[in-house]
Amino acid sequence: MTHKQIYDLLKTLYIPVAYDHFDSNKTVKPPFIVYRETAPETFKADGITYYRPYEFEIDVVTEKKDVTLLESIETLLTENKIPYDIDSEIWDDDEKIYHNFYEI
Repeated sequence: MTHKQIYDLLKTLYIPVAYDHFDSNKTVKPPFIVYRETAPETFKADGITYYRPYEFEIDVVTEKKDVTLLESIETLLTENKIPYDIDSEIWDDDEKIYHNFYEI
């Protein structure tokens, strides 16, 4: 899955989506999604990289636990045959927001 493909897919949820962060001059209120590429496990042999997959972390940011939105994301990934892992859920007490992380 490429950057454009994951971006286009996440945009179908009709909430703001950005790679890594939103521009500092934009005010974006939750819910929103940021995604970032993670370090892939490449396949190498004889000094050549034969396979370099794209792996992403999806950060779903909400003001309260939004089970419906999380289920929508999981359904979207499942329907598009994208395997995922639920990494963690973190409450940011300073910002008063939840972060739900998915790895694909």
